[in-house]
Amino acid sequence: MAAPFVVTGIETLRDPGTRAEKIAPVIKPLADRVSWLPTKDPESLVRLQGALSLGTGALLALGRFQRLSTLVLAGQLVPSLLAEHRFWAEDDPERRAAERSQFFKTAGLFGALLVAATAPSKYRPVKAARAGAHEAKLQAALARSEASRKAERARRKAAKRVSSTRKKAAKVGH
Repeated sequence: MAAPFVVTGIETLRDPGTRAEKIAPVIKPLADRVSWLPTKDPESLVRLQGALSLGTGALLALGRFQRLSTLVLAGQLVPSLLAEHRFWAEDDPERRAAERSQFFKTAGLFGALLVAATAPSKYRPVKAARAGAHEAKLQAALARSEASRKAERARRKAAKRVSSTRKKAAKVGH
């Protein structure tokens, strides 16, 4: 799930102009209403979104902060859904079909991110792998401990036999 975000983030950071031109008519009025944005410039906002996409996509790919990264990625898809793939505003039937397809792909990815963010940790692959490794380490430690206890019992038993044999030998020798 992380690959599209990493690739899109890199492409957006390299060339934000094309995307900024496409979404400027929609994003500009929205950005003017939001006071906490660092800038109102569409190109800067697109760069910011690209950096966020790259960073959170990389975190998700590495299995770090999975819940947070999937939620951030899902959150950043909302403006993309509303501004980038506006198939309802297209007049050309071919262009409309292409934009509708992209819209539903993005919506599907949004849903997948929400499922991943809300899934129990045992079902998330990276954590499950880590849990498996942790479980294996615990099993190995238990096995070492059991082997150590058995070796100690065998040593004590052997020591008792040696002691018993020495006592018998001492009685026979008198």
